[in-house]
Amino acid sequence: MSAHHAQAVNMSVTLFDRARDPAVKRLAQDILLTQQAQIGHMGGWLMAWGRPLSGIEAPMAGMHRAHMGLASPEQERALQSLPVDQAETQYLTLMRRHHQGGVAMARGALKRVQRPEVQAFAQRVIVSQASEVRAIEAMLQNRRAGGAPTEEHHTRLEGLDHE
Repeated sequence: MSAHHAQAVNMSVTLFDRARDPAVKRLAQDILLTQQAQIGHMGGWLMAWGRPLSGIEAPMAGMHRAHMGLASPEQERALQSLPVDQAETQYLTLMRRHHQGGVAMARGALKRVQRPEVQAFAQRVIVSQASEVRAIEAMLQNRRAGGAPTEEHHTRLEGLDHE
């Protein structure tokens, strides 16, 4: 899941730098800080368990990119060059799918992994990313309606519970 989180961090850094919409900027900042911290957390577990941080196989080898919600390299690069309003909408669309994939991966971990700390982590990922998906859907719906960010969107983002 670290490689999955790394893509979200990279896309979020791009949008944090480029976004004009304060709600998108705040979402990007939340995702980049939260998921970077979680990457460190997962890396700490691997070190504590005497496991390598990386291996011979590519990260998440054998898993289908679409099931994980990963953006293609082209989609990720486009966030740097699209006009800002289009980049913001594309980021929201990509992050919604990305988080849906993260929730699916975390649910899979709950079924396969017996370590209580990993199960607790997976449960937190499910709760937080499902909450962000709902906030992202509201932001996208508002954009389709041609509206500006509302106080409701700011409040939804402020209420997200990440560790």
